[in-house]
Amino acid sequence: MDETVNTTELPTLKVLFLSSDTGGGHRASAESLANQFKIIYPGSTYDLLDVFADGGVPPYNTLVESYKHLSAHPSQWKLVYKLTNSRAMEVIFDKHSTLMCEQAIRKSIQEYGPDVVVSVHPMMTNVPVLSCEKISKETGRHLPIFTVVTDLGSAHCAWFANGVERMFIASDQIRELAKTRGNLPDGKLVQIGLPIRHQFAVQANLLGDRMSDTGKAYQHKLRSDLGLPYVDRKTILVMGGGEGVGSLSDIVDALYNEFAIKGIDAVILVVCGRNEELKKELEDRDWDYVINHFAMTKVSSTSRKLSDLAFKNCTTPDTKAINGCMEGGVTQTLRKILSSSSLLRQNAVHDVVSINESSCQNSSVGQTSPKNNVDLQQNNSNGEVIEKGSSEFHFSDTRHLEDTNTECYSDTSEDYQNYDHKEDGSVVTIDQKGNVAVCGLGFVTKMAEYMAAADVLVSKAGPGTIAEAAAVSLPVMLTSFLPGQEEGNIDFVVNGEFGVYISDTNPSDVAEEVAKWLMDDNKMAKLSEAAKAHGAPNAARDIVRSIGDLSLQWKKINDGRDVLNKAAEALKP
Repeated sequence: MDETVNTTELPTLKVLFLSSDTGGGHRASAESLANQFKIIYPGSTYDLLDVFADGGVPPYNTLVESYKHLSAHPSQWKLVYKLTNSRAMEVIFDKHSTLMCEQAIRKSIQEYGPDVVVSVHPMMTNVPVLSCEKISKETGRHLPIFTVVTDLGSAHCAWFANGVERMFIASDQIRELAKTRGNLPDGKLVQIGLPIRHQFAVQANLLGDRMSDTGKAYQHKLRSDLGLPYVDRKTILVMGGGEGVGSLSDIVDALYNEFAIKGIDAVILVVCGRNEELKKELEDRDWDYVINHFAMTKVSSTSRKLSDLAFKNCTTPDTKAINGCMEGGVTQTLRKILSSSSLLRQNAVHDVVSINESSCQNSSVGQTSPKNNVDLQQNNSNGEVIEKGSSEFHFSDTRHLEDTNTECYSDTSEDYQNYDHKEDGSVVTIDQKGNVAVCGLGFVTKMAEYMAAADVLVSKAGPGTIAEAAAVSLPVMLTSFLPGQEEGNIDFVVNGEFGVYISDTNPSDVAEEVAKWLMDDNKMAKLSEAAKAHGAPNAARDIVRSIGDLSLQWKKINDGRDVLNKAAEALKP
């Protein structure tokens, strides 16, 4: 906290937040604001109310269940979002929800008896505004209501009810939407930033310039305090939405492989949350098999390209069928690649790659999906089958992070000779493989510390996550988004030049771009500087001060009216 507050001069406030558990961002924003009310106005109290769950009717009282289903089915979400994000549907929704729910919502708000109402949810603006107006008329005490928009780059039209005292926004994009969709005047719009947890402001202050010597020293201290296996390695924080293990798991594999073949010593922190399945998979994952799988995939792709090229070089049907395909220079290169002893050192490549030398057909490559602790076979010089385990990699530094139930899995083998392949099929020897540790985090309670300790964030395009990363000047790689709602968040990051978007359907591209950043200090410095310019670590504090000042003014006016009304009653005969 930057300033000392004289508690004897500041009356307390009773604050009612309107929100719903349709995504963690709304509740997180409410809690960050509530915490600031308690800091700035000690003794203040707050409640959180889902007005539709408490006093709504179908379909309004099923918001949470509907959100869980739609967020797990992006195509359905996109359809519903587009259908409802129109002026016509807004009018229909307002009329119908007012008719069906307003009286119950008004009753719920009155039962709390708040001094001020703060909406942090788009579905809880228009009808609550009407309810607060009616309460003010019925009681003779003005009940102010404010909206805090928790989106960054795009927002649903339901956010922009015009009857609020002030609307707090985080970007120029939201300002434009508020003016065009809600006809809000500039005087009601306050652009501060997205409210995030107070700890991010603390960490932003302690970290300072993350690229400076002081900033790096603080990062090392944080990593040590968090119990990470290494404090001096590049650290990547990977987060994903939903409960599935698919795309998030693939991204982790791709990052591991890319760092290993590029010689980047790194720690990959994977936020699994309640996803015990993913956490267990990371614990059991055979990381040497992961690298072999990527090598196989690349060889397979190269072999197909070169076989196609060799086939195109055949000029007559006879040479295609007999000599040309297998005797041309391109094909000899392909044969050399596929028979290279260096490739045979990578488990399973010899067994899964073959060329039919008696025909001109493109060779088939059999691949198996990665699995744990695979037993591989290879023939020795006598034709005997030898069982071959995955023993070239050594796993060490397995440890638990106290606050996050973390498992770290590290390959620290120094004698492993790694190989990469150019587009022309030639083999490139990597003199020293990058040492990579993978740590599966459970439910994280110190996200601000982890983001400050990290060098890059890989995440879906959630507005809260982006705002938190920017607050601690952390570069962002976005890999997925909810259609409609989160598309504008990508623009916020890309146009802000502190990150890019690459779909999680292309995990290798994600990993390649992150690796480029990590190997370029100038690039990292530019990304970090741009992130810091778009961060607002003290947004929650500043929003609360603005709301608090206006609310206290209204409370003083209301109290004065009460005194006058009582005096008038006493003078009556």
